[in-house]
Formats: sequence, C-alpha cells, structure tokens
Amino acid sequence: MGFTMACEIIAGLGLGWLLDLATGTDKVFLVIGTIMGVLVGLTGFLKTAIKANRNASRQIAQKHRPKDPSS
Repeated sequence: MGFTMACEIIAGLGLGWLLDLATGTDKVFLVIGTIMGVLVGLTGFLKTAIKANRNASRQIAQKHRPKDPSS
C-alpha cells in the first residue's frame, strides 16, 4: 500500500513538472500535480484499508459465531 501511494504521488509530481516545462510556468503545475497525487494516493490507501478492515471483521465474526446445535 505504501509503495503504491508513493508512486501515485511521484507520478503527480512528475506530470506537474512536465506540464510546467511545456507551458513555461514556474512550479504551478508541480504543486497542483503533487496535491492531486497525494489525494489519489490517500483515496487508494483508505479504500484498501477499509476493505482490509471489513474482511478482518468478517473473519472474526465467523470465527466467534456460535456452533449450530443441529449439525
């Protein structure tokens, strides 16, 4: 998860840097790209963490479920 988030931030930074080079601006798109990379990275991180937490909760609930006396 951490590696993916770092790659997304670096990708946003890189795209912003390239846009600054192409348009001749001074670090405007670099900042925007970095912020976008951080937002994308955090969104992906949170989605993965929530999914992992949900799966862990389900496993714990199944493990502690009372035995069915009819079986």
